[in-house]
Amino acid sequence: MKNQDKNFLNFEGNNWFERNRDFLKTEQDLVLTLIKLYNLKPKHVLEVGAANGYRLAEIYRALGSKVYAVEPSIKAIKDGTKKWPFINFQRSTAATMNYKKNFFDMVIVNSVFHWIDRDTLLRSIAKIDEVLGWGGDIIIGDFQTPCFIKRRYHHIKNKKIFTYKVDYKKIFLSTGFYKEIVTLSRNHDKKILTDKTTLDNYFSVSLLRKEDLYIEQ
Repeated sequence: MKNQDKNFLNFEGNNWFERNRDFLKTEQDLVLTLIKLYNLKPKHVLEVGAANGYRLAEIYRALGSKVYAVEPSIKAIKDGTKKWPFINFQRSTAATMNYKKNFFDMVIVNSVFHWIDRDTLLRSIAKIDEVLGWGGDIIIGDFQTPCFIKRRYHHIKNKKIFTYKVDYKKIFLSTGFYKEIVTLSRNHDKKILTDKTTLDNYFSVSLLRKEDLYIEQ
């Protein structure tokens, strides 16, 4: 496990949760908007980087899905387990999570990919693909900019830590095994849907479906 994944598992996951726990709300949540808009009814949902599971709790309430969470923060898991005991938590990162192949029909990865160490990015993507079954959906929310950008992570002063802005959906689409259903863009700072964004505040949420798109000749 490389530096960034290890840092989040050891301490920064807890720090992030403490800084953001009051803002973990489902109002104007684009992930939930897409699920409702496309009338998705998943039976088994995994969220990678789920914090205390607040979003999964809403999915369980609305759809009755069995919900699973991968989360590095012990504090977030303790809080979520106390509030919503029906959420199945696993303390892990995307690269090291352990679930059965093709077990889920929905995987949510919202505001997570840009934290992942570049040495474990492809391993993390492979793990996510492995656990998502054919015909299932993945929802990716991130700073999916058209160019590659990295920024120093200002919350950890004494380590060389970066966040990475990349059009992550294209990695999945390039395999020929994912179809783009829709992508919604918003101003990350103002939390509103708009086409008037800059590279600094561009955020998008994409719904992809896992299908074999290859044409046999």
